[in-house]
Amino acid sequence: MKKSTITFNNQNWRPEPIDQDGKKRRLIRLYMTAIILLSLMFTMYVWQSTKIVEVKWRLQELSKKTSGLESNIAVLKASISKLQSISRIEKLAREDLGMIFPKQLCFIPMSDYYKVNGN
Repeated sequence: MKKSTITFNNQNWRPEPIDQDGKKRRLIRLYMTAIILLSLMFTMYVWQSTKIVEVKWRLQELSKKTSGLESNIAVLKASISKLQSISRIEKLAREDLGMIFPKQLCFIPMSDYYKVNGN
């Protein structure tokens, strides 16, 4: 024997019978919705966790590359300062190019230069 309860419809204020099968269906629907929502939340949690691990792994790789590049920069700066030293440049100019220091220096005053060219 099925029990029926009486509820009121908000629109007409008439009693509507609700049977036990309707209650069971609503309860099953409620449980299924809760299970689906929980499984979606769990899936999102797992997805976020894997993304965080992936980002941390990429960050470690980039920091290793950065430290390697910084050491390369330090080596290149040392090489540049070695190549730019005045004593090395003078030695190369004398030995390889056969250059010598001038014996007489000639200075041209800039005021005379501007008077001649009219600037």
